[in-house]
Amino acid sequence: MDLPVGEARCQQFESFAGQLHVGDPSSGLPTVPGLVPVEPGDQALPPPVLPTLDSIEIDRTPDGDTVVFGLGGDGSIGWTARFVQMPLLHGTDDPVPISGACILQVDLTGVDSNIASLRREVPMRLSTEDEASSVVEILGYPSSSGLVQSFVGTRSGTPTVSVESSIDRPAITVAISH
Repeated sequence: MDLPVGEARCQQFESFAGQLHVGDPSSGLPTVPGLVPVEPGDQALPPPVLPTLDSIEIDRTPDGDTVVFGLGGDGSIGWTARFVQMPLLHGTDDPVPISGACILQVDLTGVDSNIASLRREVPMRLSTEDEASSVVEILGYPSSSGLVQSFVGTRSGTPTVSVESSIDRPAITVAISH
């Protein structure tokens, strides 16, 4: 039962947030010079290197599905996951065209996307064909100013969601069951 955006009958209003340190968190931090003016012709400091989103995968489990955001590099990543009634792409008023009874928006901050198929015009779309799956589809958008957005459409209007982060396998895992 795929429901287009605007017809969602989501009964969930939970939100989740956290921070994860991957690799060597101090290596991505820029060095801050003293308050000395930069002389004309001097090189400006390069921007800091951000940790990366390397993959988005859907894994089936006996209880539902897990969406795994694989991370790489060094630094700190902030994350939020929340149910939204109207999914909008950051910095625009454009609705995100995703199917599902509930839409879970997952934002990763302080991160760059390292997935070649992520382009702003055409998001990466992952979908499941299995009617027993708790996930209808996932749309992943590339980083914009250190923010990567993903949207997960669920089959159920009352999904159970848990979010875990792991440094053993640098990832943020969203478990969804119905």
